[in-house]
Amino acid sequence: MKQAVSAIKQNSARLSPLQARKLKKTVFVWTMLSLAIINFAVFWLYVNFDSILIAFQKADTGRFSLENFARMFREMGQPSSSLKGAVLNSFYYFFAGIFITFPLSLVFSYFLYKKLPFSSFFRVIFFLPSIISSVVLVTLFKHIVAVNGPIHELLNLLSGKEIDYPVLLADPRYAVPTIILYGIWTGFGLNIVLFTGAMFRIPEDIVEYDALEGVGFARELFAVFTPMIWPTITTMIVYSTAGIFTNMANILVFTNGNFDTQTVAFFIFAQVKYASAYNYPAAIGVFFSALGVPLVLGVKGVLERLFDTVTY
Repeated sequence: MKQAVSAIKQNSARLSPLQARKLKKTVFVWTMLSLAIINFAVFWLYVNFDSILIAFQKADTGRFSLENFARMFREMGQPSSSLKGAVLNSFYYFFAGIFITFPLSLVFSYFLYKKLPFSSFFRVIFFLPSIISSVVLVTLFKHIVAVNGPIHELLNLLSGKEIDYPVLLADPRYAVPTIILYGIWTGFGLNIVLFTGAMFRIPEDIVEYDALEGVGFARELFAVFTPMIWPTITTMIVYSTAGIFTNMANILVFTNGNFDTQTVAFFIFAQVKYASAYNYPAAIGVFFSALGVPLVLGVKGVLERLFDTVTY
């Protein structure tokens, strides 16, 4: 390493100041990139290399085969397939985050930015779920929505009689919507931190101009603020898209995968843990990883075309 640094210094001495700066910048960039490359090679490529191999092997003979992928497509084609349900659930949880949590986070962030009364208090309340253990939060949420829990008692109080309250997390009709509700409840924290941070970077001149022109809250939020913080919104949506097939959604703590609540990630986990299968879940992982790459790139490309990049 010392020899390499010494060689760079010697070469820099023979270069013009401009060339020397470019060389140092190039070395710095590649040094930073090398950290990410090493991290990818060790913690993804090395770890997953064997998983990729066994995806193309028969479980009994170890010979090359595409049977695992064929089995996956056969199961996906069955109406009552657990894997098909897991894929649909993964998209349900994703769309709930994109079309419910994200817009609400944007609106809440805007009003927190405006420093309305008790805005600091609500900022803490929104972020609180992000600093509490997910196991604790799930346990608390399960108690809140349980039979004879606070929601059940409140509904009894409002109706003036004992109502027929379902066991939400043990009923296939309500289990997934209940978990989606939990995801919305706990999904504001990081979004609001990032959105408010982006809003506070908007120049005060623009905000003052909006005030002088009498621009209303809704128009300012959606016509001015949203395009200006669009890179942050795009990053968050792309990040969520990348997690569609890796989202466990706390299913293990909620229902242990019962009542049609599995995601793709939990389905793979359950195959390994409970069925001691490796080749089949490895094939599922390889397929959805390959599917996720163009999906993420496509979403990123579409989002970047919606608004022009604003520099300020």
